[in-house]
Amino acid sequence: MDKAALLQAIKGAEAKAAKDLEEAQAKKQQALAAAQAEGEKIRREGIAAVEAQVAEQIAAAQRRIEQEKAEKLAAGRIQIRRKREAAESRVPQVADFLVREFEQAVKSGLR
Repeated sequence: MDKAALLQAIKGAEAKAAKDLEEAQAKKQQALAAAQAEGEKIRREGIAAVEAQVAEQIAAAQRRIEQEKAEKLAAGRIQIRRKREAAESRVPQVADFLVREFEQAVKSGLR
């Protein structure tokens, strides 16, 4: 091989190496972009999953609070009903007492 052919082969090899390097760099950039896109997708999915879990926990807490409120309200109504029933059962006794006291006052006033 003469020098000119050798130089030509070297230049050809350099050109091929430069082209291969550009292709490799382009593939690297594509792989990085794909990895970043996949990472972003995973991040979004993770955030969405966490937000869904938090929303479910909040909903469960709200249901529990509403249930507790309903139970307390029902217990309060039962207590009020019992007190009302007790008061209503004492009405005749209180009325009799008041009548006796009034009659006594009237008798005392007449003397």
